[in-house]
Amino acid sequence: MPGMGGMPGMGGMPGMGGMPGMGGDDAGGMGGMDFASMMGGMGGGMGGGMGGMGGMEGMMGGGGGGPKQPMDEVDGGQGDTKWKWEMNDDEILVRIALAKPTTKKDLKVAFGVKTLKVEVHGDSIIDGKLEGSVHADECTWCIAEKGAELQIMLVATSGNRWVSLMDGSD
Repeated sequence: MPGMGGMPGMGGMPGMGGMPGMGGDDAGGMGGMDFASMMGGMGGGMGGGMGGMGGMEGMMGGGGGGPKQPMDEVDGGQGDTKWKWEMNDDEILVRIALAKPTTKKDLKVAFGVKTLKVEVHGDSIIDGKLEGSVHADECTWCIAEKGAELQIMLVATSGNRWVSLMDGSD
């Protein structure tokens, strides 16, 4: 499938046909596109091509009093196990820098309603109870930065702000 950037109504989104991870590239993870690029393409470019709906907020019925301000990225973890996370409405993005290039074969990620478990190269990175509840069947992950970063998307059951990613951590 050639790049779709020139299709009418796509709001100038970059070509999507040759994305790594969409056709057998081992380093691409599940989607081959990092979360920031994906959200930038969806929210930033669709307003013009979708009848001026203003990106995802307009499509999801989010007008009301305006969107909540996204929280700043927060550091988490202990010792060598470090991650960064941020919450925007009911979406939580966790970013874990990986010490060496990683493929999906090197990872084990398990989502539970109140738990998250992440293993990289057999080492436990995160394993415990989350601060809140998530829709486990809607959570996903991908490998970004050519295998140097694991990005995990959690979908919280409510838009209430979490104090921390993991229960009992700062």
